[in-house]
Formats: sequence, structure tokens, C-alpha cells
Amino acid sequence: MQHRLIWFRDDLRITDNAAVVAAFDCGPQVRISAVFLSADHEWESFGYGANRLYYTEQLLRNLSVQLSQNGISLQVIRLNNYLDQVVWLTTFCQIEGVTDLYFNQEYQLNERIRDHSLTDQIYPSRVHSFVDRVLLQPGGVMTADNRFYSVFSPFKKRWLSRIQDGQHYMPFHMNKIERPVIPRLDWQPLCLAPESDLSEFETTEAGALGALEQFTEKKLAQYDDKRNSPAQNGTSRLSAYLARGLISPRQCIAATESQLNRPLWDLPDGAFSWINELIWRDFYQHLLIGFPKLSKSKAFRPETEALKWRNVPDEIEAWRAGQTGIPIVDAGIRELKTKGWMHNRVRMIVAQFFTKNLLCDWRIGEAYFMRYLVDSDLGANNGGWQWSASTGTDAAPYFRVFNPVSQSEAHDPEGSYLTRYIPELASLPSKKRHAPWLTCLPKNYPAPIVDLKSSRQRAIDAFKNLKS
Repeated sequence: MQHRLIWFRDDLRITDNAAVVAAFDCGPQVRISAVFLSADHEWESFGYGANRLYYTEQLLRNLSVQLSQNGISLQVIRLNNYLDQVVWLTTFCQIEGVTDLYFNQEYQLNERIRDHSLTDQIYPSRVHSFVDRVLLQPGGVMTADNRFYSVFSPFKKRWLSRIQDGQHYMPFHMNKIERPVIPRLDWQPLCLAPESDLSEFETTEAGALGALEQFTEKKLAQYDDKRNSPAQNGTSRLSAYLARGLISPRQCIAATESQLNRPLWDLPDGAFSWINELIWRDFYQHLLIGFPKLSKSKAFRPETEALKWRNVPDEIEAWRAGQTGIPIVDAGIRELKTKGWMHNRVRMIVAQFFTKNLLCDWRIGEAYFMRYLVDSDLGANNGGWQWSASTGTDAAPYFRVFNPVSQSEAHDPEGSYLTRYIPELASLPSKKRHAPWLTCLPKNYPAPIVDLKSSRQRAIDAFKNLKS
């Protein structure tokens, strides 16, 4: 009798899950088991915070119920590290007579080393891994001389050509098995409580798919116009579901094409700007494969490792507390800590202020985001921070430094986002909220910890000296 084991990671759904679909492609006589393995100590070293772990816990509980309706009992096993995972899986496969192991690929360096080690331990033909986290397999979108792209625009062009050439990107269809069992919910929780209020995030597959449908029906057409406005709910707010695998990027593409009745390469510009974000997501995962040093907290541009970061402790703590005196920066940090999420435009502003105006090491900021973000993902988080710091691939030129005041005025003209998280500013006229130190500072709100003009020039000079 065949015994198939599905190993869930950051792919906590059963619909359009490549590994699950493949494992379910069998007759009723085949036994199917499922497992999720933690790596508590290793994840702590990666900086995974309570928000991510608590949210994962909620998804696992709903996944367990979903799997039980298909006759599968999900085990959740608490382990310390990836070596323990390899040992547990190898032992379980031997004792339980597992004939085939199914899982979806992960692209961070430690995870790939673990998966290669596991394949060496188990007869390779019995290990089945699948492309699920991305739309196109890393290594399948290469330059003419077979190198990984390090600039987004040519990557996107090649990516689109691969899609138009017929690369599979539509959702998989699964054979369901109707033999319900009682779900197992008796494991030791990954985390008992989050640091932030995560109530706005769906925890079921149906809820996430409903959010996707709502976005494509009601917001997609205006996405390009509203996506940079943090006061409006103009972004998709689907990043947490994609990061933890509650929905797939294939489902996102399919919902968009269905709504507009066009293939993705023929979408109007406004809608394609959202698809562009999904391509960026693929790009960052491809970079993890092509440039393993990104998984080691190394700068993509090696010359920038010589930058003399200031790393002033009091300034870092003010930034972490949302008390820099720069409202758009403080609002972003307060949103992050309150909601476990931050608007994407504000993420860039906050990161550039930290790395340029404060001239602090991007790795410190990256770790702080990783602690709080419910959508934390090494590829996107590292890519965004290195872009802002001008140390990464396709990064912002070092001499282009966001002015947080003009960014705030452009994208939150009424200061509505600011006062949502900084009520101290509500007494000021809307136009005065972006730079309150130029008028009368409200009570309990600090003056800026740095001068924006001189600190900008300091960062530019630091990069110039690096080049010379």
C-alpha cells in the first residue's frame, strides 16, 4: 500500500497547492498523511517574531480542519532546527512506511541546504518537490548568457515572454477525497499571543480567497491611482496571505484575468501595475537562488560593506518607538507595531529615512521589520531594505534620497494617515501636519532628531567617499 506524506511549510492551504494536488492524485486505497514541522531555535535566529508565529498557528488550526474533511490528520511537531526536521522526517518515513514525500520548494539558503540533505537521506525518487511559491521557477528566467538577472526591468521582460510562451501559471485542480476524520488540534502552540492586533487578517483559505475576489472586483481598476496613498485602502492587502501561502500567486493571476477577461500580458496599465508587484515578488525569490549571500545578511553590492554606518543608539531607539519627529516615519512605525503591517509606500519612506538620514545599517531595520511584519518574507524584506539603502540589486541610486515631508505631502495630502497613528497632530491644520516643527509643535510630540537637509547630504557624501 502506498503511503504519501505531505510536508507543509509556508503553503498553508489545500486548494491550488502544487504538492497537495500531486499527493491527492491517487486512488482511495492510498494512505495520505500531513505534517508541519517547526524549527523554533532556527526561526528565532532568523528573527521571526510573535506576529508571524501566532498568525501561522491560526492558519495551521484552520488547515487541520480543512484536511480532516478530506480524511487527513495533520500533525504539528515542535522541533528546534532544520537538522531535527531532517532526522524526524527520515525516521517517520522509515517507521511509517512512507513511500513518497511531497513538499513545495523554498528558496532561502538554509532551507535549500536542508532539503538537499533530506533528499540525500531518503531515496531521491521518493522525494517530490514542486514550484508553488513563485509563478516561474528560479533558474528558468535567465539572461542570454545564462546568468541570473540583477535588474528588474529586463527580468520582467523575459518573465513575460516565458509566460506568453506557454509556461504554466494557472491554478491546479485537485481530486478531493470525501472521508472525513476528526481534526487533530492537540499540539503545543507555536505562539500564544501576537505583539500586534492581527484581527484584520483572514485566517481561512475561504476568507483569503474572498479578499482576493473583493480586491479584483472593487479595487483593481483604481489600484495604480490609489496604491501610494496610505490613508486609503487602495492596496490589495494580500501580502500576508501570499507570504504564508494561504493563497497562491497563480490564484491572483487567474482572478485578475477572469475579472478583466484578458490575459495578463494584455491587461490595461492600471491593473498591470498590480501584476507588476507579483513579478517583483518572483524577482526577489529568484535572487535568493542566484545570489545566496542575500540569505547571509550580505549586501548585494560588496563595495557597500565598507560604509561607515553611524548606528547612533538613541536615534535607532527613537525610530523604533515612532518618535523621530518626522510624522510620516513615525506613523509608519506605529502602524507596523499596531497592525503587524505597513503600507508599501511608507515602508520605503521609513527605510530610506533609517538608512540615509540616520545613516544606520539596513540590517538593523530589516530585522525590526522581520520581528513585526505578519507578511515577513526574506526575499521581499531584504530586497526592499537593500533597495532603500542603495546596497542591493536594482537599488535606488545613492544620491536619490526621499524627502519624507514631500513624500507625505504628495501621498497623504490631508494628513489623514498621520493623525490615524499620531493623534497628537490632529489639532494642527492638515497642511501643517507633515512638518509640525515649522509651526507650533503639539504637546507630547518630539522635534526632529535630525535635520533632513544636512543628513541627506551626509549620506550622499558617505556614498561618494565609498566610490572614491
